[in-house]
Amino acid sequence: MGKMDRFNKSDADFQSPPTKEFSETKRLCDETDYKMAKRNLGCFFVGSDGPRHRGNRLLSNSEQLPDTELPPEVEEGNIEYKLKLVNPNPSRLEHLVTQMKWRLREGQGEAVYEIGVCDNGKLAGLCRDEMDASIETLRTMSKLADAECIVLKEFNVADNKTSSNLATPALPKLPAPKVAWGETEDESEKTPPGSVSCSTPDKFVCEVLIRRSQDEDFMWTDLRVAMLGNVDAGKSTLCGVLTHGELDNGAGKARLNLFRHLHEIQSGHTSSISREILGFDKQGRMFNYENHSIESILDCSSKIITFIDLAGSQKYLKTTVFGLTGHCPDYAALVVNSKQGLVGTFREHLGLTVALRVLSFVCITKIDGTAPATVRRCRLQIENILKGPAVRRPAYVVSSLSDAEDAALQIKERTPVFMVSAVTGDNLSLLHHFLSRLRPALSPEARTQALQAAPRFSVDGVLTVTGQGTIITGLTTKGTIREEDTMLLGPFGDKSYQEVKVASIQCNRLPRRLAKCGQSVSLGFHNLERTPRKGMILQSSSYESYCVEEFTAEIYILQHTSSSKLKKGFEATVFIDSIRQTVEIIDMDREITTGQKTKVKLKFVQFPDVISIGSRLFFRNGRTKGMGTVVGIVKIPSKIRTSGSGGTPAKSDLVLDELN
Repeated sequence: MGKMDRFNKSDADFQSPPTKEFSETKRLCDETDYKMAKRNLGCFFVGSDGPRHRGNRLLSNSEQLPDTELPPEVEEGNIEYKLKLVNPNPSRLEHLVTQMKWRLREGQGEAVYEIGVCDNGKLAGLCRDEMDASIETLRTMSKLADAECIVLKEFNVADNKTSSNLATPALPKLPAPKVAWGETEDESEKTPPGSVSCSTPDKFVCEVLIRRSQDEDFMWTDLRVAMLGNVDAGKSTLCGVLTHGELDNGAGKARLNLFRHLHEIQSGHTSSISREILGFDKQGRMFNYENHSIESILDCSSKIITFIDLAGSQKYLKTTVFGLTGHCPDYAALVVNSKQGLVGTFREHLGLTVALRVLSFVCITKIDGTAPATVRRCRLQIENILKGPAVRRPAYVVSSLSDAEDAALQIKERTPVFMVSAVTGDNLSLLHHFLSRLRPALSPEARTQALQAAPRFSVDGVLTVTGQGTIITGLTTKGTIREEDTMLLGPFGDKSYQEVKVASIQCNRLPRRLAKCGQSVSLGFHNLERTPRKGMILQSSSYESYCVEEFTAEIYILQHTSSSKLKKGFEATVFIDSIRQTVEIIDMDREITTGQKTKVKLKFVQFPDVISIGSRLFFRNGRTKGMGTVVGIVKIPSKIRTSGSGGTPAKSDLVLDELN
């Protein structure tokens, strides 16, 4: 059967039949079962049916293979099956390198090769000489594709044993057997007579990670991880240990590196948003502040993990929500104190990640001073809440490097759970390995489109620096911003944009000449005449200049304690991307209360902002909380003001956009 013919099968052909438990979970997620979902988690969350199945990892179990064969190879994704790669001819090698580049693009810089596996998933295996020759060919392909080759796992099909090469990625180089260059494409993967001898009955399959080398133009892969959890869960301490490489003393010494205010040091509780970085190179080696400066970390790393430490107290929920909406994390780490269990704001933070569609993993901390039975009870509570109908991402307890590898690959389907100690360092190596294998949440296609688009920047902070003037901080959401670029900043209170020129760029406290999509940076300007605010955008003049005062959204009430229903005139603080301001309901289809949804028309109370259709929103007023999606906006064309000018007048008519 041809390769393309196999890919025409539906996703169901590659998936195991649903279990009775799974079917029951799906039933509970119907709209008629909102109340049961709310009782399980304290609020209702909207989930999807999950990502497309792209095949299982070869060595998902560290002791033995789960089956005698894998699902058939699929064209999409970053997993490639190869029976053998023994000394291919030049044309075949060129084809293989092109194929490897495709897999690397699909995996956003990482690909997994399963050697000794047929295209239909059968574990055929190779003798030792053929396996060594295939690995050597894979190294040659990696070099031509500007990537690195790391052997992860090897499995002996004959005796059902595995061996891991995670600690020593590179195998000894062996001279490749010589074969005539005139062989055909099919012959290139056959063993020529007399060139490779297999003297033992052992048959091996091997799993190899291919990782793209660091590219100066590409800079590094930037992932943002938000730290969530209840007060005293150990979020700041864990983040401090990960980024500074020094274990805690049991009294919170490690968290002092992240605190920004005196009252945080005195109380031991985070009240603001702080950021620290952790780097990994292409071989998976870790770089933190223990033996490296920030310049060294950025120079040596191909992947940067930016931890966003958020407050756990209910008192600072507004700051926590803004950290999730404005800083756009790729992932969220839900930290749980093993002594306390699921108390306080844990359920609320979990609900926020599901409502905002942020993938999460769980870290159970302080296991060094907790009885094993208590830790086990805490883990069972987490497993029950994750497999419930509200979340539908069952827990996956990570206990080995192999588990950490699989957890990073399957994070869209399962929730990794780590049990760690910041005092003794137990299982921190598993968490390090997991973080080194995480990939950006954006798909390769979406990332490519965003990189090719005109530049756009979302403002989440404004500060004044002596001698430098006003500086804005935020996230580059599209395109590439360069020094001396002329862009538009707004909208201001009079619904206008100001033309500004970028003077300087800083990323992770170091000067840069450009900022690419997905990077959080600080920008300075030559001619900024007015004071910006959080929630504004900086964009290319090629984008339409408009602002929005009124918009339509479909909302769902998570919690409403008042005896009266939500009605027209209700005001709440809304969070949309980096926007945080008060809105008023000026019209609605019907009055609603907890567990109900409707379509409403909202109006910004303070000043106009820029939002787009499809944006997720979260709103709160006291104990009333809800979420929703923007489905329609009323655009108001804006003026463009240059330095010292009154601005270019715009049309006065309104433009209505609706989601069809």
